[in-house]
Amino acid sequence: MAQLQWLLSPASALLLLVSPAAFGLCRQDLTRTIEQEIHNPQWQRGQWGIVIRDLTSGEVLYNHQGEKLFLVASNVKLTTVAAALTYWGPNHSFVTTLSGRSPDRTTIRLQGSFDPSFRSQDLQRMASHLAQQGIRQIPVLEIGGITPVQINPTWALEDLTMGEAAGVTRFSLNQNALNLEVVPQQLGQALALRLQGAPPPWRVVNETRTVAASEPEFLESEVRSQQIIVRGQLHGGSEPAEMRIPLSEPIPYLQQQVQRAFAQAGIQVQQIRLVETAEPLADVLVRHTSRPLGELILPILRDSDNFYAEMLLAALEAAQPGYRQRYLEQIGVQGAVLVDGSGLSRQNWLTPNGLVTLLQQMVRTEHASLWWRSLPLAGRSGTLRQRLRNTAAQDRVWAKTGTLRGVVALAGYVEPVQDRPLVFSIVLNQAGTTPLQLRSGLDRIVLLLAQLQACDRSR
Repeated sequence: MAQLQWLLSPASALLLLVSPAAFGLCRQDLTRTIEQEIHNPQWQRGQWGIVIRDLTSGEVLYNHQGEKLFLVASNVKLTTVAAALTYWGPNHSFVTTLSGRSPDRTTIRLQGSFDPSFRSQDLQRMASHLAQQGIRQIPVLEIGGITPVQINPTWALEDLTMGEAAGVTRFSLNQNALNLEVVPQQLGQALALRLQGAPPPWRVVNETRTVAASEPEFLESEVRSQQIIVRGQLHGGSEPAEMRIPLSEPIPYLQQQVQRAFAQAGIQVQQIRLVETAEPLADVLVRHTSRPLGELILPILRDSDNFYAEMLLAALEAAQPGYRQRYLEQIGVQGAVLVDGSGLSRQNWLTPNGLVTLLQQMVRTEHASLWWRSLPLAGRSGTLRQRLRNTAAQDRVWAKTGTLRGVVALAGYVEPVQDRPLVFSIVLNQAGTTPLQLRSGLDRIVLLLAQLQACDRSR
């Protein structure tokens, strides 16, 4: 099954990668070559921030506005994951419980703990385990932690309605999103929308169509108060696509899914009550433990999942308010202004030098291997799998991407063919330019780094 995430072919992106250093670049020539790129007239309205260091020695190979604060989009996720790994360690798990009070158990509480991976199948198993204990009727089922719904006030309304972010709740289900399988039909016909799970408590409006191979493919959604509009087009005869529609107002969906899961387990729930508590009742009857944090960070770093990032920050804030900011200051990242966990807000500000400092710090910790391999690999995985393919950078660049309108960023590590490993942060803020055009400039610089070599000019 194909997952539709990129609308341009790898070949289209590669046409933009024209390197002036096709056969290697000496360290001594790096500054001059990068300066040629960033002073290209196409970037005259833009602001570049670039820091490149030798990962082993810490030597600064290039610095352009490294101390200036920039919008870095999803590079913010690096700070969220680094703080969480440092605070909890990779073996930490999030626990969801069903609890009651002895002896009557007239009230059962379903309590979450910001597990971003909790799904309908997990809830169904918990309800079945409860039924196996002889419980067939629940007068009051409390759901702890789905109110209040956390929506960052600095997120753009467009990002919420167009499905870039879901509401964060202590107890969540299926990432507080609807999951659709979208299937092409005959030319001109609407795509078939197959919901994975129970029908939602909203009307789904299908504004899609099946098109010829000569037309572009895209899928998008818009969430309104009482309906979800699905728009887009896929080629006739192509593979089905998976589509996730985040819900900014997930409470009706969560209530519906919980009621359904208990009914399928043969348990009659007479009343559902929403409570804000963070604690289970006295007797824990069923426990579900998430996969360890070391696995949960993969969707955040590799796939840039906003919901996972926001849930992780919410869990960290609940455990130790303000910990991320204090952690950054302790490792020498100064001046960071962070208001969310994902980088979706345009009120997050970081310096390229701060990001490089964070990246250097993480490879000095016991979590270095996990951290490094969790990042996207150029030409192979995650948000870099379609970038830098069939170039010298493929399989040599591990980096976190970042994209907002008018903003692109890339921060991570390079292992050049003939030089020592490098750590870098590159960000470009230039409104009015498409992300594809902005990424082309970043990728050309990253390609230079992959081709770097320590030349001996004394001979």
